[in-house]
Amino acid sequence: MEFPSPPSTPFLSKMRRRSALGLGLLSVLSLCKRAPADEQFAEELSRETMLAFSRFERAVQDLNGFLTALDFQKTAFLGVNYFGVAVGGIDGIKDLEESRGVDPETFSALYAGFAIPEVAKHLNLKKELVSGGGIKLRIESPDGRLRYKGAAVRLYSPDRLRELFDRQASFRVDEERKRTNAFTKYVVQRQLAVGRKVRSGGDSSETTELSDRYRRLKTIIADLETAIQSDVVSGSVLQGSTPHFFSLSIGGIDVPGDLANRRAVDPETMGAILADRVSPDYADRFSWSNDGKLLFEGEQIKMYPIDHLEKCFKRRQRLLQMAKRP
Repeated sequence: MEFPSPPSTPFLSKMRRRSALGLGLLSVLSLCKRAPADEQFAEELSRETMLAFSRFERAVQDLNGFLTALDFQKTAFLGVNYFGVAVGGIDGIKDLEESRGVDPETFSALYAGFAIPEVAKHLNLKKELVSGGGIKLRIESPDGRLRYKGAAVRLYSPDRLRELFDRQASFRVDEERKRTNAFTKYVVQRQLAVGRKVRSGGDSSETTELSDRYRRLKTIIADLETAIQSDVVSGSVLQGSTPHFFSLSIGGIDVPGDLANRRAVDPETMGAILADRVSPDYADRFSWSNDGKLLFEGEQIKMYPIDHLEKCFKRRQRLLQMAKRP
């Protein structure tokens, strides 16, 4: 696989930075070869949690629809890009066409076989039937890297990831003036990026509507986080109060447990680690080996294996179906 150069972060400076930069992150984000034995999800969430999940999904779908209508969000895989929603929209199609790297959720969804048809036909990922009627994903490449139109699919650079996590944090500010400034700046920036006429002023309809939607979502997220934690063991290592959208979308992830037991993490957590946007309680426990491997307490960690990523996206689909039931 193709990954960005190691980030210039506090924990990296404690290691031999020159060696890590020379080797890149080819081993850091390599997906685990197989899933751990304890990977099964809880069969059901409580009725109260599913109600909270349904409210979360309605708010996310509404926000995703609004971002899509503005041309701020174009998803390259089946379903909603929750990380994209969290940061104000991501054009996954453009990212792939320009070979400039993709966000963590798009990266994992493509490897897990969830690309939309118009993207899938340009990937070197094939689905093969196996004994028993199952389907196995196979990357047609000697080096095991996924490619789109011949170019390796890479993850965003650490600088780009930091920018996105910081933008997400700015959307959650409570102080009205700072919040309005953050959304105004972002809307103007994105209007220019998509070639639309720029509307100035903090009271523009798009700025106001986005701010209101993210304000409502913040409260809904807090309720869902509380509900999930009452049902399952769930925890995040993201910085501050940053919500873990990938975890919420599949009913909870025990990230500290993943680090300690699986030595593998979900895509959003990996993005936060590379961006140096993890909790201070965990930041000093990450380091780089001399040969460019990402370590947690001295042992290598990677992103979830492909089969587990596939289970995550299928788990999301099942929860969505349950949330729509009367």
